[in-house]
Amino acid sequence: MIELTINGRKIQAEPDESILQCALRNGIEIPHLCNHPSLPPYGACRICMVEVEGMRGYPTSCTTPVAPGMEVKTDTPALQELRRNILGLMMLEHPSACLLCGRRDLCDEFRPQAEKVGRTTGCHTCNNKDMCEVRTLSEDLGFCELPVPPLYHHRPIERSDPFIDRDLNLCILCGRCVRVCKHQHGTSIIDFVGRGSVSRIGEAFGRTLLEADCRFCGSCVDVCPTGSLADRYAKWFGQVQDCCETSCIFCDEGCAITVGIDQGKAVMAQAVDEDKPLCVLGRFAVAPFMNGADRLTVPKIRVESVLREVSWQMALTEAAELLKPFKGESFALVFDPAVPEEDRFYFKIFAEKVMGTSHCIAADKDAKGRLAVKLPEDVKAAWLLGDMISAEEAEKLELLILQDAYPSHLMDKAAVVFPAALFTEVSGTWIDGSGKARPLHAVTTPPGQARPDRQIFMDLAAAVNDSSLDDAAPALAEELKAFGEAVLQRRRDTIPPAASDPSLKKEWFRGHELSKLVGGLACLTAEAPEPEPVEIIDEPQVISTPAENFQVVQKREIAPNNHEIVFYVPAVAKKAMAGQFVIVMADEQSERVPYTLCDWDREAGTITLIVQEKGQSSRKLALMKAGDIAAHIVGPLGTPLEMKNYGTVALLGGCYGIGAHIANAKALKEAGNTVVIMIEARSHYLHYYLEELAAVADELIVTTIDGSNGIKGHAIDALLRRLDGGDIIDRAITVGCPFMMKVAALETQDRDLPMMAALNPIMLDGTGMCGACRVTVNGETKFACVDGPFFDAHTIDWDELRDRRNAYSDAELNSLLSTEPVAHAHHHTGGGCGCGRS
Repeated sequence: MIELTINGRKIQAEPDESILQCALRNGIEIPHLCNHPSLPPYGACRICMVEVEGMRGYPTSCTTPVAPGMEVKTDTPALQELRRNILGLMMLEHPSACLLCGRRDLCDEFRPQAEKVGRTTGCHTCNNKDMCEVRTLSEDLGFCELPVPPLYHHRPIERSDPFIDRDLNLCILCGRCVRVCKHQHGTSIIDFVGRGSVSRIGEAFGRTLLEADCRFCGSCVDVCPTGSLADRYAKWFGQVQDCCETSCIFCDEGCAITVGIDQGKAVMAQAVDEDKPLCVLGRFAVAPFMNGADRLTVPKIRVESVLREVSWQMALTEAAELLKPFKGESFALVFDPAVPEEDRFYFKIFAEKVMGTSHCIAADKDAKGRLAVKLPEDVKAAWLLGDMISAEEAEKLELLILQDAYPSHLMDKAAVVFPAALFTEVSGTWIDGSGKARPLHAVTTPPGQARPDRQIFMDLAAAVNDSSLDDAAPALAEELKAFGEAVLQRRRDTIPPAASDPSLKKEWFRGHELSKLVGGLACLTAEAPEPEPVEIIDEPQVISTPAENFQVVQKREIAPNNHEIVFYVPAVAKKAMAGQFVIVMADEQSERVPYTLCDWDREAGTITLIVQEKGQSSRKLALMKAGDIAAHIVGPLGTPLEMKNYGTVALLGGCYGIGAHIANAKALKEAGNTVVIMIEARSHYLHYYLEELAAVADELIVTTIDGSNGIKGHAIDALLRRLDGGDIIDRAITVGCPFMMKVAALETQDRDLPMMAALNPIMLDGTGMCGACRVTVNGETKFACVDGPFFDAHTIDWDELRDRRNAYSDAELNSLLSTEPVAHAHHHTGGGCGCGRS
């Protein structure tokens, strides 16, 4: 043992230990970013610098080995200042405004979960918000300002590969992803590309991950500290509620996995052994396979030619009656051999004791996991635990009972269908390919009324008053002793073969082709089509002569995630008034989404909208091009703003609400008002329409949360400064996200200032009939689509509005749960993509 002193405390260190390792093991925290426990020390970020007596400079604690008698200081004022400066430099190329926001706590209270967007431009829209190491570090260091305005690279989200989204605008170049790939696979699928300010993480020659032979083990995602790399399926769930360990049985390796759980459902899976990666199935297929939209969830029995949903009792009774004529060798029970030993034991007992047959058959399985079974000639009735026989064989049977997790062609023949639980939903003992016992733990909840396989057989035996399965418990315990204690494979000696070569992965499970149930897997097959090329469009798209109603006339991205779309809708343009909105459907499967009318041209028959990419439907609109046609646009809807000469009117705008003030300012000016527009953004690169707004206002005030345009704060801060300075503001109108409008209302509550706020909650019909858009204003229920969208901001129940918006979050999230590549175009804002080319 080696003795040293850290912060005046005598510490015993292990041989060959670094200062950082020794400190962390003894509960002494040293800030760090590039270091990770599963990676060799690197020393690139410099955040973990310490002072060592007798040593020049500030060595990095992750790369400096301990020495006898060493005296180390980890938290001196000089170190803290150095770390803040280093973090500040890092944050110049990372969306960091939310880290500097004075209303951050209030924001987190109002919207604790990250809001879905395209590219992340702040903490409240970051999929990594709850786990962000940069966010935690900034709090610990008291990081509160940037030395110079930040640089945003305007890099497109890379979504053309399966399973992984990459937003390199979040990357701080810590190198963890590059290093873990080299460390675990001995190769460089990804690496640093470019030099200096245009350096980024990527593949050589502009290839995709697929083209670069990525294994899709997910280790790069697991070590990323910022969310720049994200699991496409899991990214918007945020911090999972719980993590539990079990064994993966997609193949014979029996890897130990940690399952992230949200509301009883699997959200993601990671390797328990941080030093050995999982294959693509273990890492990325577990959650989507368990949560597939087509999972069987209720028992069914055939009534004439149709399968009808029934109770468990009715299904069990029906199955018992149907099985009576087939007791003996005319009955067969067939199952996938990848089942717990307890299940296998009870299957045999059920077949022999309850049904009196020797035909308890474990189906044969090929190298890819595909099942094959030949039923004995004398079998007339079969109970199948999966899709295991052909349609021709099924037709020969007089009775077929199906117990499965997903639909198959066998349902056309089945007389009874039982919904079965899958391996993260059951407990038991599973024998891996090496003959070792591995535990299965029921860490997630089966969907609907699905039950574990053996439970279904025990329930049926009970329904016919047969105690054979209950009486077999002692014999089962004795049989399990032969396999020894079931132990999780927490440490592996080698990487699983399929993690090194995805072509070795299993392609079938329980008779089902995995690539048809987990979309991203189809991209990894030999016959998978080439991914669609990513189209980069730098210039605004315009068509000169619109030919059809709802056609896109002009399209451009005016700020990250915010898209200006000009539609040809002459009927709306003819009647539009300031303060009104339209409801848009991008295609026939899209939601009906309300968008405020920013501007219109009655002669040209066009309307202008600002669309922010937030979910599936807005993404479809954001990816449209000039010439495309939306499915439908309804409007103008809502009550126009009442226009009269108030005097001086302040228009507060933020985010997607900035554009709405063009129409409002024009109308207010025509009514004789003095118009002052105050717009906010988190940083300078998120502002848009500055020239357009200045042209329609008497005064334009621009603020940023990070102070990167010289005026720091929110729009409400600009308004309060004016009021505190003695300026007379006769009316205020605020348009933006609910949080921005709530703050404006809250901080002017005690002032004699009328303030209106525009609400755009979920809407369906836009006529007040569906009630989806109801809000509470001054204690009364109002409908935003017909009574609004503008209401007295000081009388709105903002907390109820937040809760109603969140009520639909699960449904919105489910629409994004895909592991397949996203074909997309990206439109630059003119800020440059960061590639170094003009």
